[in-house]
Amino acid sequence: FFFQAEDGIRDQPRSRGLGDVYKRQHSDTFKSIKNQEDEKVVTKPPVKRKEEDHTSIPYKCCKEDVKTGASKEPGILHLNFDIEDYSDGDNEGDNTEEDEPVEFANEEDKKVPISIVFIGHVDCGKSTICGSIMLATNQIDLHTIQKYQKDAKAKKRESWWLAYCMDIDEGEKLSGKTVEIGRATFTTETKRYTIFDAPGHANYVPNMIKGAAMADIAGLVISAKRGEFESGFLKGGQTQEHLLLAKCLGIQKLVVIINKMDEPSVRWNKERYDQIKADLSPFIELYGFDLAKDVTWLPLSGLSKLNVSEKLNSKVCSWYDGLPLLTILDRMDLPARKMAGGLRIPVLDIMMNRGIEIFGKIQTGKIKIGTKIVVLPDKKYADIFSIQNSNDQYLTHAEAGENVKLRLKSAGEECEVYKGCVLCSPDDMCPIFKQFVAEVKIAMLPEKSLITKGYRCVLHLHTYAEECCISTLLGVKNPEEEEFTPKKCAKEGNVLRCIISVEKAIAGDKFSVNELLGRFTLRNEGKTIATGKIEKYSAPKQKPYQP
Repeated sequence: FFFQAEDGIRDQPRSRGLGDVYKRQHSDTFKSIKNQEDEKVVTKPPVKRKEEDHTSIPYKCCKEDVKTGASKEPGILHLNFDIEDYSDGDNEGDNTEEDEPVEFANEEDKKVPISIVFIGHVDCGKSTICGSIMLATNQIDLHTIQKYQKDAKAKKRESWWLAYCMDIDEGEKLSGKTVEIGRATFTTETKRYTIFDAPGHANYVPNMIKGAAMADIAGLVISAKRGEFESGFLKGGQTQEHLLLAKCLGIQKLVVIINKMDEPSVRWNKERYDQIKADLSPFIELYGFDLAKDVTWLPLSGLSKLNVSEKLNSKVCSWYDGLPLLTILDRMDLPARKMAGGLRIPVLDIMMNRGIEIFGKIQTGKIKIGTKIVVLPDKKYADIFSIQNSNDQYLTHAEAGENVKLRLKSAGEECEVYKGCVLCSPDDMCPIFKQFVAEVKIAMLPEKSLITKGYRCVLHLHTYAEECCISTLLGVKNPEEEEFTPKKCAKEGNVLRCIISVEKAIAGDKFSVNELLGRFTLRNEGKTIATGKIEKYSAPKQKPYQP
């Protein structure tokens, strides 16, 4: 499965599915859910498969294709079959084995769903911290731990074994660099978490954007090691770009994790901690975060698992008397969920697992089994056949803020589903357009170039990424000015009002109506050059839904 890369040409492999981090513990047909002590957990027994494995079928499929494995185009999923008719049992013909009735998760479970993305420069220790969290919350069994340790030792990278909890691709293990967004889940006494491990390398920022677009809060990981902080923070490093993107993508709360404090060049030195904090604070404030209300700081060692789940021992660090990471996350106030309004679920990932599964986050509205939805921008209708949360538990309904995995049942017509689609209510669709007016703040331009009419770059809007063109410049101003002035070009630091055009229709909205669907970033030559907000759009009038 491939998606359009930021240069409009280069292909990259699809991002991992929600269950990939745990696929060592689950069958191919269904992921058994590990029992938790404090909640009722759903399990569904696996069904013995035929010799033919339909999970390898390409992502564009229809009723005939499911039987033959035929494929027309990569990257697009076609819905044109009933899930009840899909068979993968032992018997031929009509005598297919039926699944046992599904049990649903405890509807009285009051744990709040929350998503956190770990961002920062390459090699700062994001994957290791995620592995430490999984270990501290008992999400990894002893056998798996021993396997990771053995694999890391065989590669002569003994200190990398915790990162293998998130970096399951063999190429990532060999290089020690995260390429695709890693996803995993864990629970605490009050919250149910989905964590996204974002790649830190500049080449994979488009993957980072997709993960950050689904998160409620961000953990900015900084390496305290001498030289590593400086290389990630100065021009060319990803620390500043990740901060800019996190704010632009709507993240309001930031946890700054100063990692590798036990490294020999640091040894929990308070002066080093204070120096990093002093250097970072002006930039964090510049990008719109309130240092007093929105930002929390803490020292940590992901490799040694210090200050992750338990408070630091005074013998290790005498000057820090604050809370550990998991306690800080549990006590953090969450942004208000938008339960009212129309349903909006941007599609982040698509998987084949005994049928079609779509992964995304409910940004606004509510859903339940049987809810009729429309897939935009292609405007194809379907019903929600099943709902699972981030722990793979079946739900009867879900609300805004929940990361969900959905199975859809098409309404008798071919339906394309791909990254960047938005699932909506048929009676309250979000706008579809190919052209919109936007206010754009230019952060940086490659080689001191200018933006003029016809400037081409890559547009990132929620989970959508495609080439765009700035077709008309309506006005330019400096940030401190109030009025736009007609000009033929804009330079770095300017605020630009312009018309942006795309070749294929996209689903979005005005920023004043829906912030997630109305904010975007522009990238060119591997760099984030601007952020913007949709002010107006040119869209045809939507026809009312007729069942």
